[in-house]
Amino acid sequence: MRVKSTLKVYFLATTLCAGFAVAAVAQDAGEPQQIAPAVPPALPENPRPGTPSPAPTPQTTAPGAPADLQACLQETGDYVTHGKTVDYVIGITNICEKRLRCEIFANVTGVKGSSLGHTVMILAPVSSGAAAKKTYIMPVKSAGGITQVSRECKVL
Repeated sequence: MRVKSTLKVYFLATTLCAGFAVAAVAQDAGEPQQIAPAVPPALPENPRPGTPSPAPTPQTTAPGAPADLQACLQETGDYVTHGKTVDYVIGITNICEKRLRCEIFANVTGVKGSSLGHTVMILAPVSSGAAAKKTYIMPVKSAGGITQVSRECKVL
């Protein structure tokens, strides 16, 4: 009786393996699939807050509700150390001809703990010059770590 049970298991295993082999051969018999080469995504540019940047090009859109406010904003962020004090500086520039109200939320988690930040920035249109650029200096516990910044903007 034991031999009969062992033969059933062997037969079942052989049948399953044969089925998988037939399926693999049938799949390979179809048209050859081409695999696209892997292209790494472009890294975002995050210049340091103190470095000069090229002059922003104004973008004009129809008045009313814009399709994408995120295209109107350029954001930078970096750690700045003054003695023993460490700050995370978030810079936002408006490059559209719209007045924007942006609410900024930040979370910096480092080896010494987490730091949370929140502020509201009113950004003037790009034609008003320096009023179109604002910075938020957030005190943090240590330089480095994981930084998460989000913003909610609307046209005023």
